[in-house]
Amino acid sequence: MTVPAVPADVDLLLRRTAGPYEALATRSVDRQGRAAVWEILAADGRRLFAKRHKNTLMHHRETTAYRHLAPALGPGRAPTLLAEDPQALLVITTAVPGTPVITSALTEADELEVYRQAGQLAARIHTQPTADAPVGERLPWVRERERALARAREARLPEADVEVLAQATRTEPPHVSPACCHGDFGPRNWLVRHDGGTLVVGVIDFERTQVEEPVRRDLMRVMLQLTPHRPDLRTAFLTGYGRALSSAEWAACRAWAAIDCPAALRWALDHHGDEEILGYARTVLELLRAPASAP
Repeated sequence: MTVPAVPADVDLLLRRTAGPYEALATRSVDRQGRAAVWEILAADGRRLFAKRHKNTLMHHRETTAYRHLAPALGPGRAPTLLAEDPQALLVITTAVPGTPVITSALTEADELEVYRQAGQLAARIHTQPTADAPVGERLPWVRERERALARAREARLPEADVEVLAQATRTEPPHVSPACCHGDFGPRNWLVRHDGGTLVVGVIDFERTQVEEPVRRDLMRVMLQLTPHRPDLRTAFLTGYGRALSSAEWAACRAWAAIDCPAALRWALDHHGDEEILGYARTVLELLRAPASAP
């Protein structure tokens, strides 16, 4: 990543929060190529991040999560909010030590421990009070289905695959209890580090955190996008989560994976053929071609 030119409003908030600092890198850009996340080194040696959200909703979700949810995950497990500017949609946070799991070289034992701890973190997130959290919108199932199939055709999926998605979404899935959910829970947002001889997993990026059914995104992602070919990792996650999924939850995960698949394809196409996201979509299509059953 390049050393960024920090915009004036970001610079002002950083100086008010951390005093003198050194800009280290741009860590994310938006669709227009503009910097959205800046990594900085404060004069006191702290590594911090400044982030500009895309819209008011994402800013509200993330700042609410930092206040009410992140502290429940434990020390060093999630960023701490240091400052915000709601008008400029900016936040300043501490950095969580570690590297993203998706880019980390891990032993098989480390992978199992990562997924076990990810299950623990998911359980803590899903059991937090929902009173102060934003509530996600749930469209009527027929509209969810129509939108997904339209996206599938926009992504130029073969008609046979569109029919697979149509069959998988023909019946509305069982409803399960809503909970606080991360919304983008996976290896890209899990950070791993070794603290002495102990492996520690943290989680970042709470801009999609809201109250919804965990099967909609968090559990669907792990069960049907990440672990279908790694039952050992799925078992490790559920061990950390503290329970197996019910048959209703499995059915809902499958249906929501079909809804998510075209959106994942569309996102990957818009982001230069992102292979990670394309891999999720291919995995889901492979699973949906097989008869529905809970593992």
